[in-house]
Amino acid sequence: MIVLVELFLTFAYLALISIGGAMTVVPEMERLVVTVHHWQSHQAFIEAYALGQFAPGPNMLFVFVIGRQVAGWPGAMAAGLGMFAPTSLLLAGVAWLSGRPQPPGWIMRLQTVMHPITIGLMAAAGWTLGVGSIQDGLLVGIAVAAALLTATRRLAPAPVVLGAGLIGALAAWGLPS
Repeated sequence: MIVLVELFLTFAYLALISIGGAMTVVPEMERLVVTVHHWQSHQAFIEAYALGQFAPGPNMLFVFVIGRQVAGWPGAMAAGLGMFAPTSLLLAGVAWLSGRPQPPGWIMRLQTVMHPITIGLMAAAGWTLGVGSIQDGLLVGIAVAAALLTATRRLAPAPVVLGAGLIGALAAWGLPS
C-alpha cells in the first residue's frame, strides 16, 4: 500500500512542476524513478518512454507502464492518477479564471515567462533520454538528422520517426541501409 502512495505522490509532484508540458519533467522523473526509488533501471525507463511515445494518445501514458512495472495494475492507476488528476484540477481553475472577459494580467505575464523555461527543460529532457541510449555512429547520425529535419521544418515529425525506425530496423537485422 505504501508503494501506491509513493507512486501517486511522486507523479503528482512531477505533474505539478511540469512547466510547459509534462515532457519537461522527464529528467526529474528519470532521477526519481531510477536513482531515488530504484523502481526501474535507466534502460527500462527509456523503453517505457519509447513505448509511451509509440502509443496513440497523450505522450505521458508511459507513466502507467512505470506504475504497472512497480506495483501491477494498482500501481499503474496510482501513477496515472498522480500524473493527470492534480494538474487537471489546477487547469480547470486557471481555465475558469482566464475564461472571463478580462483574464487576470498575471496569467498573460506567466505565459510569457514560461516560454524560455520550457525550451530549456525540453532540451534537458532530450539530453536525459539520449545519454546512454545513443551508443554508436549510426544512432548519433539518426539523432542529428532527426533534430535538423524537424527543427528546420523540412519534414514533419511523423515521417522522420518512420524513416528513423526503418533505418534502425534495417541496421538491427544487419541489412545494408
